[in-house]
Amino acid sequence: VDKKEIEGRTFVSVPSYKEKVEFGVLAEFAYLVEGSSGEELVVATTRIETMLGDVAVAVHPDDPRYNHLIGKNCVHPFVQRSMPIIADTFVDPNFGTGAHDHNDYEVGVRHSLPFINILSDDGILLPNCGEKFAGMKRFDARKKIVEELKALGLYKGDKGHQMI
Repeated sequence: VDKKEIEGRTFVSVPSYKEKVEFGVLAEFAYLVEGSSGEELVVATTRIETMLGDVAVAVHPDDPRYNHLIGKNCVHPFVQRSMPIIADTFVDPNFGTGAHDHNDYEVGVRHSLPFINILSDDGILLPNCGEKFAGMKRFDARKKIVEELKALGLYKGDKGHQMI
């Protein structure tokens, strides 16, 4: 695996893809709060395809914007999964967490969350990703997820973001 520092929106050649893939994009989308009349919890990620493996949403326990949601659930828009809204001091109230990285793993262990693998060894989305996405190549699914979130009114936008 080659590591590359990306300062913002950058198109990179990726093996087995004809077109270059855009990296360095922080995408924002919303999960609906279960049982509410449309209340949303907005999250951000540089790898939106990993949302298919989301099992919870973490907020900082002292963040007044979200502490009223702790103990409630969000609804996953594609896999019909109810996801608890948990409180953890690891969350940076100004940015969130490093979703699906080693720190997120530690948060998951602390909260006894299930772990879901969404990708095969060759980068194909597994059946647990739902009918719309199962069998797709990872970066093709990235585009499709954005399209589907936009159609549901849950995509909130994106901006350039540094990545390694």
